[in-house]
Amino acid sequence: MQCEQNYDFSKIFTTTTSNTTNLYKNLPEKTIGEKIYKLRMLHGYSRREFAKVCSIGYTSVCKYELNYSLPHPKNLNKICSAFNISMSYFL
Repeated sequence: MQCEQNYDFSKIFTTTTSNTTNLYKNLPEKTIGEKIYKLRMLHGYSRREFAKVCSIGYTSVCKYELNYSLPHPKNLNKICSAFNISMSYFL
């Protein structure tokens, strides 16, 4: 089984350009939690708003961002669907 190529901000958000993007583009992306945080901040959502948009629990979003737990693949899929991004971004 081949591993998919890792994707970072520049590959996922190539068409996004704004002051918000410039402000948050240098946030780290080493963990899934950091990627979720970065995605949330780029769209200007609070944790509650992000959870609602993605149809996942607020507590789950908190745990993911703090790296207390990894998202269930079903929740990662919800996040990807909500923001129309590839699951590869999180792998």
